[in-house]
Amino acid sequence: MTYGFMLTVTRGLLTGDNLLPEDNDTLLSLSNYALTTVATKAESLHLMTLSTDADILRLAHGDYLIRRPDAPEDYIDELDIDEELGFAVSRFLASYVSRDKGGIHVQAATRIITDFNGKVSGILEQMDLEASFEDLPTQGCTLTAQPSSEFSL
Repeated sequence: MTYGFMLTVTRGLLTGDNLLPEDNDTLLSLSNYALTTVATKAESLHLMTLSTDADILRLAHGDYLIRRPDAPEDYIDELDIDEELGFAVSRFLASYVSRDKGGIHVQAATRIITDFNGKVSGILEQMDLEASFEDLPTQGCTLTAQPSSEFSL
């Protein structure tokens, strides 16, 4: 999902409510805040890394870490997060701006993240199961492949 499309979705979610800020710096800052909020709560395969040199937000599955997503710079930039989670970013951004429906947007974002995390959990469990049949390292050991390059929902 591009940054521009995410903003269009957010504008749609805010129909009849407050408008998104017109100031690009404010809009980019709020968008980055929403992106980081989602990355903190979601098991983003795209953001999983083994690199300790990355800007790390938190621990993930096994030895993996969740890195901080890169902020978009232009409307055509892809959001630095799994595609499905872009809608959660829109919902959090809408919650920051909404006059009366902030809680509804947070609930919707949380539901998106919960559903996504369930899918990722299934993928990671399957990886561990297959690794155990092949006598390969499981979640407690460092794997050589990064999920973002090998797995997608």
